[in-house]
Amino acid sequence: MSKLAIEAHPTPRRRILWPWLALYPIAWAALFAGSSIYWFLPAGLRLGALWLLPRRAWWMLALVEWLGILALSLARGAFQSLPGLVSSTVLPWCIYALVLRGIGRHGRERPTREVLPRLLATGLLAAIFTTVALTAIDLNDDGVLPASLAATLVSYALGDFAGIVIMVPLLLVLHDQARPSRLPWRALLADGLVLVPLAVALGLSALPALEAPVYPLLLSLFPAFGLAYRFGWRPATVALGLLSIGVHAIAEPVAQLWGPGQMQLLVAVIGSAVLLLGVASETQQQQRSELSATVQALSMRGTQLVEAANRIASLQEQERRRIGAELHDQIGQDMTAIATRLRVVERTAVDPDVRDGLASIRALVNDAHAHLREVINSLHPAVLDRFGLARALAEGPFAEMLADHDIDYSCQIDGDVDALPDNIASALYRICQEATTNCAKHGCGQRVYIHLTLLPRVGGAELALQIGDYAGRLDIDTQHPGRGLLNIRDRADAIGARYDFNAESGSPRHAVQMWVPQAAFAGVPS
Repeated sequence: MSKLAIEAHPTPRRRILWPWLALYPIAWAALFAGSSIYWFLPAGLRLGALWLLPRRAWWMLALVEWLGILALSLARGAFQSLPGLVSSTVLPWCIYALVLRGIGRHGRERPTREVLPRLLATGLLAAIFTTVALTAIDLNDDGVLPASLAATLVSYALGDFAGIVIMVPLLLVLHDQARPSRLPWRALLADGLVLVPLAVALGLSALPALEAPVYPLLLSLFPAFGLAYRFGWRPATVALGLLSIGVHAIAEPVAQLWGPGQMQLLVAVIGSAVLLLGVASETQQQQRSELSATVQALSMRGTQLVEAANRIASLQEQERRRIGAELHDQIGQDMTAIATRLRVVERTAVDPDVRDGLASIRALVNDAHAHLREVINSLHPAVLDRFGLARALAEGPFAEMLADHDIDYSCQIDGDVDALPDNIASALYRICQEATTNCAKHGCGQRVYIHLTLLPRVGGAELALQIGDYAGRLDIDTQHPGRGLLNIRDRADAIGARYDFNAESGSPRHAVQMWVPQAAFAGVPS
């Protein structure tokens, strides 16, 4: 039952073929009537139809074209012999079909802008082969050519190719407009600018003082190139089709200066150039759009990664603070209790050896307690919780460490840096701690300065940290930096900041810059 139903009801795609086949001879005859010595429009219709229709429908297309051409040729009495009539009817279609089948139908599912250059090249090759075949038929039929052999070959080839340049892009545009993803008509007509080349040609040709009638046609090509560059090949195609209509109005005065071959060459070369420029422009616009989308996606991904890194850093800082608090509250208190008990036992001990042993154990406990405080401080600087970032940088432990090394230290704070989120404040403190420690270890010209700036802006604040010294140029392999520089860079990356290290000068040696969004100040993890 289902098989019979399928055979009884043809698919929608097969139904679409019949309007094409019914309209094809009518369009062929109308374009033949609209052709001139400058172009042969049915050649473009033939190539476009062969491209758009599936190969299974080619035999029907050939039959319709052959019957129409035979009827038209018999009515005009174009050939004296029946073999010449039949061969001139059949050969052009066969040549176009063979050339298109051989090189032109690859990549039919690709965008039309990528197909058009291949179709133009296919049309040029088919026009050349068809010209040779038709010229041989004319010579064999009556031995008379309308012009010299070379002129006839050029005229036939350029006439076919000019018709292809005009008609094939128009058919592709109409085919694309029948799709759901069609271009808006306003965009296709470029807001009416497609009329400009035609208006220039007709307007200038109507001027009575114009001595050279070829100027209107040449000047009308400039807006055609502009349309192709600005709007792509589709509006340029419509403009070329309209301009070809206007050429008929100025063809007679132009023919007095230029021969048919020159006019055909102008239409073929300039038309191809306009279309290829439009294809290149549209391809460039598409690539620019894709590149912009890629950049936007990468930027969004980068923003997400920075936000994720900030969240991880914030969670890590919270966990380090929790571990430090537990170590302080539990193990620290236990060690304090042990030291107190040892001191009590030591005082009540009578034996001097026992007293000395207890004193050494108490000293070990005190050392362990000091190491524990260092671990707690490395997990989370307690000075930040007690005094805030500004005072921690100005008077904190590393300031005392620099003073112990007889290093002149200065710190300048601009802005309310104590309002920074915990993860950013901790990262900045660690960066300063690492940098000043490196200065104390490796030399800094006995002077170190820190300048931290937080400037409020709309939607957030700009943060800049500069750490400088007077050590001058440092001999450091930037490709394989030390652990200290890697730690600074990692901490800057963790909060989404930009970090620059200056090995040539210490003014500044380290520079950190970042944007702090307003949400971060409101307590939202940045």
